[in-house]
Amino acid sequence: MLSRTAGVFLLTFALVSGCESSPDASGPLPGGSDLLSAAAASFDAIRTVRYELNVSGTIPGLDVREVDGQAGRDGPAYGHADVQQGTTRMQMTFLVDGRALYLTDEHGNRTQRPVPEPYGPDVLLDPSRGLPRLLSGATELKTETREDVKGVQTYRITGELARSVVSSVVPAIQADVDVKFWVTQSEPRELVRVWMQVPPRQPNEGAVMLELGLSDVNAPMSTVASG
Repeated sequence: MLSRTAGVFLLTFALVSGCESSPDASGPLPGGSDLLSAAAASFDAIRTVRYELNVSGTIPGLDVREVDGQAGRDGPAYGHADVQQGTTRMQMTFLVDGRALYLTDEHGNRTQRPVPEPYGPDVLLDPSRGLPRLLSGATELKTETREDVKGVQTYRITGELARSVVSSVVPAIQADVDVKFWVTQSEPRELVRVWMQVPPRQPNEGAVMLELGLSDVNAPMSTVASG
């Protein structure tokens, strides 16, 4: 379980939860493709980011409910996670230092293991992979509305992600998914939030919702204790 969880920690970025004002679809709206292309290009300048993930439902191989923390392309990544293992939920902290991953449970027990190669923060912030891959690989795009997300003025774009695209970033997802992106109205365009709906695997199961996003882009890394 820990090896799967390790990859999930490094796959997630800041959720900006909820919209604080009514959507506004008045007037002309920019094209969704142009907005996502610009947001993908902005990853060239992203060095650090604060992040959070919420998962509503169960995806095999995705053993977390919530994750929050901070990551740097050239430095450490760290945070806290609410982990689901069967019927047991655990609180854990994690620290990525170079190619080493440290996991500490709520009792202070610490485990060290190598960082799974596809999941390092440097990969996920890379302009040609990670989140930029989702932005560039989305299809059926439509800019739906303007929304205020925690004080950030954004455009909301709806679309679809093919299994081959989304699984290259989140291997636990093996299905086509519906997706929504929130991109800043101001330039340079930046990704603020991502929402995915993963269809049920069986008729008696419900869809699973994942919410991710970005906040405090390029904020100084906080001091993190390695123990």
